[in-house]
Amino acid sequence: MNKILKVIILTLIGAGCFSGGIYYGLERSEHYLESVMKEYEVISDKVDTFVDVSNPKTIRLYTTELRKILDDVTFLGKMVEEGQTSAESLSDFFGEYDKKIDDVNIRLLELSQQLNESISKHREILAELQYELDETIDITDEEKNKLQEQSDYINRLNVQLGQSIKQLEEDISKIKNSTYWLRDKKIWRDE
Repeated sequence: MNKILKVIILTLIGAGCFSGGIYYGLERSEHYLESVMKEYEVISDKVDTFVDVSNPKTIRLYTTELRKILDDVTFLGKMVEEGQTSAESLSDFFGEYDKKIDDVNIRLLELSQQLNESISKHREILAELQYELDETIDITDEEKNKLQEQSDYINRLNVQLGQSIKQLEEDISKIKNSTYWLRDKKIWRDE
């Protein structure tokens, strides 16, 4: 009786430790999944900002507006300094200005190419992160299914164990109430 009770207690303790280990493993995987999702959101926000800033139409609009402002400021500055507006000074001014605009356009094209390369790299990183995230979600789903199967198995064992204990108690009660048991008790008392 004492050995059976020890076996039952050890079985229950083992099942409890096993269930606790599975629960802890799932908690750790959920925390890992949350951190991966946070990193994914940060990178996604940065890429969206990059795309908005690198829009060629926006860059052209700013360049056009800047060109107009520079024209006005430079023209007014030269008029004040020289005090005259001659055809020669205007053609020199526009020649210098065109050269500066060409330099700015070249630099803008270089920056646009660098930005497009950076966007491509970030898209690759995002694709890799998405793949890893999908794999992690698949692993988590598999672990949840395994945990559910193990939980069902433990529940079935607990039911079977409870039925076995009940049957054992009924058998012990039958034995105690039997005439053989009473006769042995009486003999033992006589000795």
